[in-house]
Parts: sequence; C-alpha cells; structure tokens
Amino acid sequence: MMRVNCAAGRAIPQRQACPLPSSPSPPPVVSAWRLAALNLLVFAPVGVQLPFLSLWYASIGFGAEAIGFIQGATPIARFVANLLIPPIADRRGNAATLLAFCAAGGALGFVLAGLHTAFWFVFAGIVVATFAQGPMIALGDSMTLREARRRVLAGERPLDYGAVRGFGSLGVLVLMACGGWLVGLFPPRSMIFVIAAVIAATLAGILLLAPRNAAAPAAAAHGPRERIERPRLVALVVLGSSIIQASHALVYSFGSIAFRAQGYGDVAIGLLWAAGVAAEILFFVVASRRFGGASAAYLFLMIGGAAATARWIAMAFVLPTPLLFLAQSMHAASFASTHLGAVYALTRLVGETRRAQAQGWISGISALTYAAVVIACGFLWNALGQQAYFVMAGVAAAGLALATIAALDPRKDM
Repeated sequence: MMRVNCAAGRAIPQRQACPLPSSPSPPPVVSAWRLAALNLLVFAPVGVQLPFLSLWYASIGFGAEAIGFIQGATPIARFVANLLIPPIADRRGNAATLLAFCAAGGALGFVLAGLHTAFWFVFAGIVVATFAQGPMIALGDSMTLREARRRVLAGERPLDYGAVRGFGSLGVLVLMACGGWLVGLFPPRSMIFVIAAVIAATLAGILLLAPRNAAAPAAAAHGPRERIERPRLVALVVLGSSIIQASHALVYSFGSIAFRAQGYGDVAIGLLWAAGVAAEILFFVVASRRFGGASAAYLFLMIGGAAATARWIAMAFVLPTPLLFLAQSMHAASFASTHLGAVYALTRLVGETRRAQAQGWISGISALTYAAVVIACGFLWNALGQQAYFVMAGVAAAGLALATIAALDPRKDM
C-alpha cells in the first residue's frame, strides 16, 4: 500500500511516517520579577566600581593622567565587546549563557588587576574586566525587551521596561549605600578584590535567574535580519544619547576625588552617589506610567540633555551640601531620562531581529564617545580643577542639539 508524500505528492511506502511540519516553539514566559532581580544583579557591581575604583587607583599611586588614560582606554574595550557579542545573542538566542561568561570574565579581570601594582599589569587586567563586563547591560536589556515584545504579540499584560530597569539602579543604590562600609573593612589596596567578589556574586545569581531557553527570533535564525528603514534617525539617537552620557565622564572619573578634597568621608561619598541613583530609580519606576513611556522617547532625550547641561554648570562651583545632593539627584534626568529615551526610540526604529544589537549600539557607541571625552578629563582636571565641569556642560549641550534634531524629524513616528 502506498500513500502520498506530504510535501511533494510523491508516493512513499506506508511504513514511513509523514513528518509533521516544524514550527518554532513558543517563546518562554519570563516573569517581571525574575527580570527585575536579574537587572539588579547585573548592575550591582557598578555600585562599588563607580565611587571607589578611581580611589583604588589613587591608593596604589596612580596620578590623574594615569587614571585618565585607563578610564579613557577601557571604554574602547566596551565598544568592541558591544559590537561583537550582542549580535550573537540575536542570532542564537543564548543571551543568558553569554551573560554568565561575561560576568565570569569580569571577575577574573579584576582579580588579575589586583595581583600587581605595575601600571601596564593593572591596565591589562582592567581592560579584560571591562571587555567582559561591557555587553552585560545590553544583554540584560535585550532579554527584558524581548519579553516585553512577546507580551504585546500575545495580548498579555504589558511589561514595564522602566520599572524592571529601575531594579538595576536599585542594585547600584544598595552597593553605593553600603559601599563605604564594605570597602572600609579591608585595606585600601584590597578594594579591587571586593569589586571582583561582587561580580562573582552576580555570576551566581545569573546562573540561577537568567532565562536559558530563550529562542532566537525565527528570522534571525533562518534568514536575513530586518532592514533599518531610518538609519539617519538611528544615528542621531545613538550619537545624541551617547554624547549626553559621555558628559558624565568627569564626575565618574574625578567626582569622588573632588568630594574627598571637599572634606567628605567614604560613607558620605557613597551617600552622595546613592542620592543620584535613588532619584534615578524613582524616575525609571514612574516614567512609563506617568510620562508616556515609549511615546515620549524623544522628549526624554531632550530632557536628559538639558538636565545634564544644567547639572554640570552647577557642579563647576563648590556647592553647599544640600545643593550638592540636589545636583547629584539630577542624575535621574541627566542619565535615566537619556537612557530611556534612547532605548524607547531604538525599540521603535529597529526590528525584533536586531534587538540585542541595538542595545549593543547604545552601549558600544556610548563607551567610545565616553573614551573620547574621558581621555581629556585628566588633563582638564589638572588644568581647570572643578571648573572643568563647564566643558562637560558644552559636551551635554552638543548631545542635546542632536537629540533635538532627531525629535524634529518628521519621519520619527512613521
């Protein structure tokens, strides 16, 4: 007895079963709380690195130029890593595995940097750590945005990206708030190993929480990726947001050193940074519900640029403690509003098969732009001291100009 072949009408023996048409398995359901906890872990190491890494450099005898050189060179490693790694996650759907490898590499790099105080040895270890850590935010964001898209297609309750991302800032806040106490338990030269230990804890959390069965989009796995229809707008969004974020280079590199010179101790320095992150968390949580979410993408970008310009003008002066805390709290607008605007705008400008890559563009170009600015920061700080913040205000204003051009583009909502 013969029967007809399912695909082409050719007769085949009855004992052969007609294969069922293959179809991709439905995307896995990922809870918002799981993604929020993952974001908290991915960002937590920043809460120790941002306030205290530059102080560790100073504790082993590095001067402003050496610190500026390291702070300027390592973003190039982040740029390269963000170009190479997120597209792999788009093609293979293995963002969780890549995230775990990145965390392991970051911890290893910081351990290596702490083994010897020679400049080039430290430099090499920090570059390794930075290359590994670089794509972690883009990979985490891609998993959150993919789940948000899945819910839209499935008609389920929407996922609030801003609220989930706010937990990342909460991780930074917790480490900043207790960072002064934590690093105070060890000799100053051991700060680097504290940072490595925090990243190792992050790795353990990733292994427990990251969704490991996320499938790559069918188009990415089996065909060409979607074409970018408005490349000019993409370039304006990425460059504008990156320049605004790069204007933070001076405060990231020398802010803690300036605070200490003004008489603030380690605990107070941690609290000054924590004030900014606390305001940032509040902004992330309420932005989508109160201020329009993705529909306000370009407004967020412009608010970020304007706030950064005003913040750096204020910080060019020695401020009383309440005003200094207020200036640090403007991080909610100068950083968080800029970040949300860029993420929301790119989500509307690129397709599903470029989601991780688009987040890599934001992280990578931001790192490269940051490198261009921060290399000059050591020289600016030596030459101008605190008044170097006026230069950062000019940088932020340039980013604001690009964001405004993007916002005025008639094709932005097409």
